[in-house]
Amino acid sequence: MNDAQHRDPADERAVLAKLLSTNAEFLAEVLRPAQGAPVPSVMAALRAARSLDSVVDDVLRSLVQQARDEGRTWAEIGEIFGTSRQAAFQRFGSGGMPLPPMPPAPTFPKMPDMPPMPEMPKAPPMPHIPGWPPTPPMPPHPGS
Repeated sequence: MNDAQHRDPADERAVLAKLLSTNAEFLAEVLRPAQGAPVPSVMAALRAARSLDSVVDDVLRSLVQQARDEGRTWAEIGEIFGTSRQAAFQRFGSGGMPLPPMPPAPTFPKMPDMPPMPEMPKAPPMPHIPGWPPTPPMPPHPGS
């Protein structure tokens, strides 16, 4: 059994309400700081609004799941959001559906052993260019 089957909607609503009120108060303080407090940057206001948006999205998902657990239809939920039942399901329903199990990996025949690599021919020595220092020899190849 998963955690969703053991959750208490009242407890979940209490936690979400606390998150929502805390984030809303924080956003209000950023948008309207106390008298004498420095005005926060617009970036701080954006971060606070984004945080509140995230909490609101979590609240909506939780409430939609609770409505579905109570037997409400996607059409009823879509009507509240001013969308179709399909749009409501696409927004809220697909995340709760379990993924099908992974099929077993296919078995492939064993590949034949690779033949040893042929010896590489020795490179001719580098020509000497007048005025240039001599070319140092190449280090030996590992394993040779």
